[in-house]
Amino acid sequence: MKKLLVALFALGTLTANAQTFKDTFDSNSMGWTEISSKDGEAVIKDGVMHLEGKKSGGLSLLGGVKDASLITTHCFTNLDVQKNFEIKCKANVKKINDNNMVGIIVDYMDDGNFMLFAIDDEQAYFMQWRDNKLVGSACNLLKITKKKNAQLDFSIKSTYKKLEFFVNGMLALELRYRDLISNGVGFYTYGAQVADFDDLELIQ
Repeated sequence: MKKLLVALFALGTLTANAQTFKDTFDSNSMGWTEISSKDGEAVIKDGVMHLEGKKSGGLSLLGGVKDASLITTHCFTNLDVQKNFEIKCKANVKKINDNNMVGIIVDYMDDGNFMLFAIDDEQAYFMQWRDNKLVGSACNLLKITKKKNAQLDFSIKSTYKKLEFFVNGMLALELRYRDLISNGVGFYTYGAQVADFDDLELIQ
């Protein structure tokens, strides 16, 4: 009984000592990258991080794949990726379909080195790039009930070599033995997608 009480006290101490940092995008205090071009934009405005792609994805009528917009933004955080952590945020997404994707970037070092968790209208995806090469991927079926003006809660949990991706509280993907190097995080859209990200929480 004494050992049980000690264990519960230790767990309570760890929980109480958890640090949470929040970004409500009322300013750019974290140094997010912002862009605006003919392909789209990633800008902080009206208290959200707004990502908007101009060019649709999918197959073209002439064959092949269209040159779709790929819009990203990132910042570097105070997370220690060698320890357990959780990243949470909310996203308002204009339309979820098979031509558009939206998601969260972790382990961002540069444009050729990062991990991505993303969704379309049927699946959740994981992709990992190292030196501009796709070195890991996984996918899983995912059901999103409301696909227009969808309100999504994203969460990524990292616990000793295990990564879990949650969408609206549902476990969408689980991966093991993934070594994280960087504390860079970000947001991602693909295709003619519009997404507003808000209420980012970094918990450790």
